[in-house]
Amino acid sequence: MNLVQYSLRPQSKKNNCKKSKPSVACQVMNATQKAQIHSRLLEERERIVAEWKNHGGGTGPGEGWDLRDLEERAVQITSQAVETQIVEDDRNLLSKIDFALQRLDAGTYGQCDHCGAAIPLERLMAKPSVSLCLACQQAKDALKA
Repeated sequence: MNLVQYSLRPQSKKNNCKKSKPSVACQVMNATQKAQIHSRLLEERERIVAEWKNHGGGTGPGEGWDLRDLEERAVQITSQAVETQIVEDDRNLLSKIDFALQRLDAGTYGQCDHCGAAIPLERLMAKPSVSLCLACQQAKDALKA
């Protein structure tokens, strides 16, 4: 099995969209689409921050629980582990959102951070926080497996 090597270090930022006939992946976002993505990123960020504030102000999962017996403790530990993972996932998503907002401001949004290719507009609209093209994301996921 031949796996594509993946590193977090960006490779060449060469844009492959200058071929004679640009593909769907090379479509340029217009100002309206950029504004829509910017709004979606901000809304998602605000939702996550509000969710944290509504669940104890970010003090941490499981604080103040009354541990009465071993069964209850086991359930609470499991629940705490799930909550901790959710918080970690939310932190990662916030980081991706902030990075996407920075790229929008810098004018590099929509370029794959690994290979520099244009990320298809459909992918960006479906998941505005992505920073990798599908091929690079699949290579990264294959290395995790």
